[in-house]
Amino acid sequence: MPSLRLDDDHTIQAIGILADVLDRFSGMTSLECTLVSKALRQVQQTRSQIGMDFASRAFATLEPDVRRRIADDATDAALEATSTMKLPKLRAPRPTAPPATGLLGAINNRGAKPRKPA
Repeated sequence: MPSLRLDDDHTIQAIGILADVLDRFSGMTSLECTLVSKALRQVQQTRSQIGMDFASRAFATLEPDVRRRIADDATDAALEATSTMKLPKLRAPRPTAPPATGLLGAINNRGAKPRKPA
């Protein structure tokens, strides 16, 4: 698994946005989402690759549909956060393949355009 640059402030900000989304998630998997959120908050504080690896493994245990919804919500939250900033919007290139549903995919797709439901 490729590692993220944990010394990059934008990456740390994206991790925080993802943790915020996980904190708001409810339902049968809310306990698992809280575990992932706490792991991500630890990564924010320590910038530890070991912590990131743990958070990634914890995120991977969530159901694929839950991960997809969390990634979509995190993308929307990131777009909203960038629209309120006075800095130019940071946009990731639009993926040509289906977006990844793993933790890295959720973080890396933070600037992608939201997908319309089929």
